[in-house]
Amino acid sequence: MNIFVGNLSAAVTADDLRRLFAGYGTTINAIIMRDTDTGLPLGYGHVYLVPEQAAYEAIINLDKKELKGSPITVRECMYRTRQERRLRRFLWRGSERRVAESRRHNGYDQTSPDSSEQRTG
Repeated sequence: MNIFVGNLSAAVTADDLRRLFAGYGTTINAIIMRDTDTGLPLGYGHVYLVPEQAAYEAIINLDKKELKGSPITVRECMYRTRQERRLRRFLWRGSERRVAESRRHNGYDQTSPDSSEQRTG
């Protein structure tokens, strides 16, 4: 089972995650996600742990446990479709979301009647 591990400090390595989860089952893989440009850790990672029952025990026991100075978040990794990710991303914006036309024209609304006067004048 793929387990999401969040709120990781910059000092945590993949070996630290392997050692932490080793007591619960067989750790197949442990990854710390990094920024592609800078190479700095993003603060979360994934651990693939088998068998599934051991993974559930690890999630219950390790959630909110402190690792190198910060309490980590441990939960099952949920794969979402692109559509689900897109819908969730815009929830915080509410009615402030701009329409595509105004975005393309640097904030000038092309649908208003006086906008043509601004461009020609």
